[in-house]
Amino acid sequence: MQQMLRMMHLDERGDWLPPPLKRSRPNPAAAPAVRPSAKSAIDVVKRSAADGSLLLAPGTRGEIGIEQLMARMPAGMKIFQERWYSLDRPARPWAVGGSGLKRPQVGKSSTQVFAVTVRVGGARPRALADATVTVMVDEDRGIGLEATTDRYGKAQFELSAKTRRLDAVYVTPLHSGWPARAAEVVLGKEGLEFEVLPIDLAAADVRGAVQGRPPAGAGKAVRVAVIDTGVGPHRSLNLKRARNTTATESSMRTRDEDGHGTHVAGVIASAAPGWRRGEASAVELHAYRIFESGSALASNFAIASAIKDAALQGCDLVNLSIGGGVADEVIRDAIEFAWARGCVCVAATGNDGQDPIDYPARYERALAVSAIGLIGSWPLGAALDWTLSELRGNAFQGQESFAASFSNHGDKVALTAPGVAVVSSIPGSRWGVMSGTSMATPIATGVLARRLAASPAVRNLSRNAERAARIVQMALAAAEDIGLPASRQGRGLVR
Repeated sequence: MQQMLRMMHLDERGDWLPPPLKRSRPNPAAAPAVRPSAKSAIDVVKRSAADGSLLLAPGTRGEIGIEQLMARMPAGMKIFQERWYSLDRPARPWAVGGSGLKRPQVGKSSTQVFAVTVRVGGARPRALADATVTVMVDEDRGIGLEATTDRYGKAQFELSAKTRRLDAVYVTPLHSGWPARAAEVVLGKEGLEFEVLPIDLAAADVRGAVQGRPPAGAGKAVRVAVIDTGVGPHRSLNLKRARNTTATESSMRTRDEDGHGTHVAGVIASAAPGWRRGEASAVELHAYRIFESGSALASNFAIASAIKDAALQGCDLVNLSIGGGVADEVIRDAIEFAWARGCVCVAATGNDGQDPIDYPARYERALAVSAIGLIGSWPLGAALDWTLSELRGNAFQGQESFAASFSNHGDKVALTAPGVAVVSSIPGSRWGVMSGTSMATPIATGVLARRLAASPAVRNLSRNAERAARIVQMALAAAEDIGLPASRQGRGLVR
């Protein structure tokens, strides 16, 4: 990956920079679409529409780096190296502890093809596309392969011819069905057929069991930004404004190609009836896509640009279901920029099951949200028992709560919310179940939006740091102690 440098400029003096890249469009937020100058030492990749910050890259001459650039930097300007953040993705059983999936060794000359076919059960069983299938060759060591089912519900894997059995096969549907697991799978030519349990859209999920049925029309007069993979399309989500703040894509490319951002947005703002309604369905919803197509990482430039734009657009709350392990002044400054304008960033603690929590949730001005679960909130046969921990809290609907095994924890946790087996919207007007602090965070954002809408004395304050502090104070004061350690629940369950 080419090294990128980011320069926050505070004025328009630019005589120390080479001529900027010419652009095919006059819009400074549009993606660059022309070739750099053959004589350029530094190329301007993109300018942030929110504050004029520049994303710079070494030019074709390539002799300048961050040290040289800092030496040439005029007074009153800052420069930072570009850093990368991932989604706080729905937690996976083999990823607890920060480990990822490791590929098995497969010889080129001696292999076998193993097929898994997935369908969703119910009154009308059908092939299930878009499900993630994970075959675990060695589950204890996290060795396995992943693939996504095609429109026929089939996923294929190339394994070593010496492999005779698999420790487990996991199926994680994007939509329509519950996650499933089969253990001790013996390989055969016929492959493996899986039938997953269908989602009952008329039934309450963990969010409904803990928070209750959201009232219609809640959250009116509050603006909420979801900074994620984009949002929609989904017939239950009404977007007021959407922008793409990545370095290379058009600002108008906002469609969600992943599903994560739409799921997050639905928890907050779905206008569907009954239990599928979001916590604050009447909010004015703003969506920002910070992940380029096919990329699992978002840059601090894209994230900071989105946070600042949301604050300038008058958003009251910003949902950040993203995380990373390194402190970064760019995002910290953006969160403080929003705070100074009366806007609070609500951030996920992360899904590594570790202490401390991830950035950006760890920053002082962010409101960090951990995840809890509720025993009995998923159907018998759904593969979610791995989310359980021995830390138990108060009961809801007669079912005991627990600290989610995957949830990061520590003294920076402010609030907790349900994050195991959350049902919400998926692009294409579908519905899916996900687990993670990514799901707990929008519950907190939505509940807080509802409370802010009902608190005009706070909502109508001047948009400054005092307003942001009052919003956080209001959230913490309303939290319910559910009997878990403060490192797990913070002040308590969001209310």
